[in-house]
Amino acid sequence: MHVAPQNVLGLSRVTMKRTSSETQAQGSKTRAAARERAGITSGLPEPYAGKLGARMRDLRLERGLSLASLREAGGLTPSQMSSAERGRVRVTMGTVVAVAKALDLPPFVLLAFPDEDPLSAVLEEIRQAYGGDMRRVSAVIEERASGMPGKKRGRTSKRSLHE
Repeated sequence: MHVAPQNVLGLSRVTMKRTSSETQAQGSKTRAAARERAGITSGLPEPYAGKLGARMRDLRLERGLSLASLREAGGLTPSQMSSAERGRVRVTMGTVVAVAKALDLPPFVLLAFPDEDPLSAVLEEIRQAYGGDMRRVSAVIEERASGMPGKKRGRTSKRSLHE
């Protein structure tokens, strides 16, 4: 019969190893739970998170903005933005709104994927035709919808209907 040598505390090496392994396993579980709470995914990015991140990066680069400049405009740190652009974190609606604000775009533009939806493709084509300026795009659409240059669409009086 073999008895494991004891250390100063009276624990055998086998017990010490088991305790060390258990501690490492518990540390891994704690780190995984912290990543989950922070929204950090392990391994490959989720497909939608990756697409949204790539869209945010493309729109940021289109405007010639750095990751650091988004901190000033939208309150996101370069590290947070980089993780979002790589699809490594779950992006909340708050993040979408902050990034859209920083890019001077309505939030729905970030969520429009031209390669997946014909309407999004048309919107993207129009947006690019006007240099990415959504305010200008909106004004042109309003003008064309009203049928009158420079006038906003409004209620039509009864009198004009009968003339």
